[in-house]
Amino acid sequence: MAVSGLEPGVRRQVEAEGSNRCGRMTRKRNLGGRSNEPEACSQSDAREPPVGNSTAEPEPPSRHREDGPGKGDDCETKPKLGFMQAMKAAKRARKRHPGHARAASPRRDPRRKAHSLIDKVYRWENLVAAWKRVRANKGAHGLDRVTIRGFEADLDTHLREIQRKLMERRYTPQPVRRVYIPKASDPKKRRPLGIPVVADRIVQQAILQVVDPIFDPEMSERSFGFRKGRKAHHAIATAIQDAKEGYRHVVDADIASFFDQIGHDVAMSRVRARIADGRVLYLFEAFLKAGVMEGGVVTVPVTGTPQGGVISPWIANLVLDDLDKALEAKGLRHVRYADDFVVLCRSREEAVEALAYVKEVLGELGLSLHETKTRLSDFWKGFEFLGHRFRCNCLGISDNAIERFKGRIRTLTRRQQGRNVDAVLQDLNPVLRGWARYFGVGEVTRTMTSLDGWIRMRIRAFKFKRKCHNDNWRLPNRRLAKWGLLSLLDCRPELRLSYVRVE
Repeated sequence: MAVSGLEPGVRRQVEAEGSNRCGRMTRKRNLGGRSNEPEACSQSDAREPPVGNSTAEPEPPSRHREDGPGKGDDCETKPKLGFMQAMKAAKRARKRHPGHARAASPRRDPRRKAHSLIDKVYRWENLVAAWKRVRANKGAHGLDRVTIRGFEADLDTHLREIQRKLMERRYTPQPVRRVYIPKASDPKKRRPLGIPVVADRIVQQAILQVVDPIFDPEMSERSFGFRKGRKAHHAIATAIQDAKEGYRHVVDADIASFFDQIGHDVAMSRVRARIADGRVLYLFEAFLKAGVMEGGVVTVPVTGTPQGGVISPWIANLVLDDLDKALEAKGLRHVRYADDFVVLCRSREEAVEALAYVKEVLGELGLSLHETKTRLSDFWKGFEFLGHRFRCNCLGISDNAIERFKGRIRTLTRRQQGRNVDAVLQDLNPVLRGWARYFGVGEVTRTMTSLDGWIRMRIRAFKFKRKCHNDNWRLPNRRLAKWGLLSLLDCRPELRLSYVRVE
């Protein structure tokens, strides 16, 4: 309000009335609920000095800030904020000075645990997807002797029963059936397998489909086994790339009885680090401690996880991820596929130190290296990794892989069969196609040419029930191709992996 040009007495009266009006308006806003704090009047109106011809001296500044609220002029009070402004100021203050509750909030923890996962496990869509994966993997029956085909005959009933037991917390895994297969490294020795029933395989797959996205992003980039979007060819290509960069000395490591020596406490501690759902943890521990039926006797294992189940390779990746992180922190390069891994170094001295460090880390996990199968080598002397042979700077096929392949072909083409050639080729072609696509990425033209001739000889011997060189003109190659016999060279993929030595 302009007060210039008035007499001094009138001017002071007008200023007083303006001050009272400002206080009343502020109190009216408070009573109306629009603001919880009084608003300040304009400083220019409250402290405007006298103008005009008056010789009156300016009044001393008010001391209302020391007198407290309610004393002195309301327009001279300390400016306060409105409700929304006060809330924003409090929020900024909390950010600057976090309290105990906010500092401990799980939203601030980058590795917060996952709660309430069991409802996602027994969701119908998840169970159906798990069943499709189990059916695609095929596999033998368990102790209940229910095969994949028998389970599929009444699929809805079986899946509803699994879902009901999971919802009621009544699902209990059945013991696995113990079988033995020849070892890949030594056919004279046998490897123990534990085959769960079909229902247990479905539940394991349903659990992994829920928990794997939680763990997989944090696993090492140099782990390629049983992970989505990764395969053995990626591991081989990584090893070749490291060799091209000068890492030509190799620690060819082999863990002794890995799946039989995994500690249950070690595995469960890694699972509990990210999962807090007690029902999911119970299922994990129940599958680890599931009994093993052998010779009519059920035994409960104290350590290890039976090979043959869906969950075993995932647990292997979870436990050995500690080894991956330790090697990476040490500055060492390695490539791992499940429990098979190699460490690549620039010199032999570094390889010796890496071997000692690997033993130390595995010892903390309760594991150990196989003394006879673990050795130091390089890309010139040669070593074997994932069935491939690295030797003389070339990528070939290991002798054991070739012998296993021949043994399988002999079984499919044996003469004492009550089947015709078409039935034999129907079973033989998928084996040829898969083997060629896996091993055909290397420098294997000569090897596969020789194997193609040997396979044609087996087909001719099956057809004529004898082995004779004269049968080559009786049943030429073009007729075998017309019957549908595939060639290993024709089934090779377009991908080629070769090692070029870099000095």
